[in-house]
Amino acid sequence: MKKVATLLICLFLIPVLAFSQMKGYRSLDDLLSTPAPNLKLAYPPAVIDDGKTADQPNLSYTTIASVISGQFSLFNMITPFVYDPISKALVLAVANYGASGNDLAGTITLYISTNYGQSWQTRGIYSKVGEVPVLASLGVMNPDKSTNPAQLSYFVYTPFARKDISNQYPWAGGLYTIATPGGTESIDFLYPGTLAGYSWWTSRVVAHSTSDGSFAYNVGMLRNSPTTQYGQYGFSAFSLNDYDFLFQGCPLSWSLSKFRTSDNLNSTYNSNMLIDVDNNGAVYAAVCNFFQPNVNNATDRVPGVSKSTDYGVTWSEFMPAPSSVFTDYASTWGGTVNPQYGVIVYPYDPNAFVVLGPDQYSFFTRAFIINDNKIVGLHIIEANYSGGLWTVTKVADFGGFPYIIEDVANEPNVLKDSLFKSFMGNELQAAKTADGNYIVLKWVDFIDKLIIVNPPLRISNGEQTLDTLLTTDVFFSYREKNQFMWSSPLNATNDTVYDKITWIPNIVPSLDKVPLVKERTRRIQYTDANNPRNSYPDFIQQLVVDYPQDVVFALVNLTGINEVQEPVNKSFYLKDPQPNPANGDYTEIGFVLDKPMEIRVELFDLMGNRIKTLYNGFASAGVHAVMLNTSELSSGAYYYKLSTSDGNSITKQLNVIR
Repeated sequence: MKKVATLLICLFLIPVLAFSQMKGYRSLDDLLSTPAPNLKLAYPPAVIDDGKTADQPNLSYTTIASVISGQFSLFNMITPFVYDPISKALVLAVANYGASGNDLAGTITLYISTNYGQSWQTRGIYSKVGEVPVLASLGVMNPDKSTNPAQLSYFVYTPFARKDISNQYPWAGGLYTIATPGGTESIDFLYPGTLAGYSWWTSRVVAHSTSDGSFAYNVGMLRNSPTTQYGQYGFSAFSLNDYDFLFQGCPLSWSLSKFRTSDNLNSTYNSNMLIDVDNNGAVYAAVCNFFQPNVNNATDRVPGVSKSTDYGVTWSEFMPAPSSVFTDYASTWGGTVNPQYGVIVYPYDPNAFVVLGPDQYSFFTRAFIINDNKIVGLHIIEANYSGGLWTVTKVADFGGFPYIIEDVANEPNVLKDSLFKSFMGNELQAAKTADGNYIVLKWVDFIDKLIIVNPPLRISNGEQTLDTLLTTDVFFSYREKNQFMWSSPLNATNDTVYDKITWIPNIVPSLDKVPLVKERTRRIQYTDANNPRNSYPDFIQQLVVDYPQDVVFALVNLTGINEVQEPVNKSFYLKDPQPNPANGDYTEIGFVLDKPMEIRVELFDLMGNRIKTLYNGFASAGVHAVMLNTSELSSGAYYYKLSTSDGNSITKQLNVIR
């Protein structure tokens, strides 16, 4: 049992270790080794001694499930937790496994609550000997607008391992489990569509119901071998009405040729995709990437969004955000443009994405502000797109990158723990409230309480000694949909228990009812009394992710947080176009507003004739940009003008060369 389980764990380590080898950010490690200036000890150190925690959990938790380890449940770039506003059902999908004689038996279980987590019912939708599904992503469809969870349909995607003739469990691709009121069926695919040579791996799911039917979609990264990086994108669209897949494969507009290419199979520049839908049924896929042809500098890595209006059958080209809007943002916070580092930090960690309406969405990521090769700020930022206008806004400061402990021995019956940065990063996740009026962002971050490990602990590989560690908490912030003013961050957990592997659904009931699930490492107690993990203090045990975990639930109330506008020196100005002259398809027009106001951005020819209105509407104070498609313009000189509702205007020249 230990040998087989270790094999599965080792296979999971491939993507974990590979993330540290991603190209383009190797020189960041030294830069990020010093905490940001906002990390200052404001409290006396908490102390862990004699295997006891320095504090008790602040929230009241309900245990929902127990799983083999974090890697077999929620610990990845997935979407396991959903709220259906019509039935008011919270649904959590958990993949697990156990022993069946000499074999493993995999299960997928839905945990369902209709009273905001006070009680939970279970529905097993998959159980099979010799197959092990892991890392479940969930979509819920409610075609009849039923208030009864038993009448809902559930779409679950999992990677899975299947026993072979040598009694090993190699990865076998993707497993799709569809549970309807009439029954349950599972369908497996080694690879999507015609992408032979690539296999399904982790994936995110979103589902919805429209007047045309009910649909579920999943998007993720594919693996091209068990020992090399994965980089191709895979997508599937499932119709509940047709009970068939409308699409399986990689859309042409997502092909590898659209992004920066890597020079070998052991690395990739591609980060993971996110997915969401609007109320009209359009599907949006977002990724932070290097989009052709702008792939030369780290500053070229930006969020981009592709859209489908035919339920995932065809997709538009990715529309990237202007890189200038991020460099301008850094400049307003005292940063200097550095093409080697860019502004977006560790883009391979999970980012967050939420669709607010037709062609209106927000992408959340982490930015760092560099001046003279020193970090002067670490920010969580929102890049919002609405009606042609990109806006970058600060959500909050963050203090660093959470850590985990994992066995990296890759050998049966050998323990070699290592402390390293979690590839879930700060666990950014975004949601809308059910009424659509608010956006909620959740993340995990260090707090300024230093845990002293007394006596110092040498973890089991003998190479790392832990004497002091910062602890983590779960933070929330929110803003009104039509107001770019984020609330001050709420520390929801606010204790010295180390928080990790946390999730909220992409729709939450309301600001006073925000569902949160997280994993808590069970008290480590191996039957081998000499196992060094048995002596880890509770705080250190919470960093361990490859040991059985309890999945716990709490309800968070965000009401009563004061909304604040982050102070920053802003001035009113219009930037020169980038590039100028324009000789490609697009040029960027950036500007900064000193206060919120109605604005217009217009393009004119030399005779003063208005050719196009690039944006007309409200804009918040801060950094903005629009993308002008110049492919339809003839060679020559043009003028663009920024006009504001308080009577100010600025005009600048754009030259187009063909």
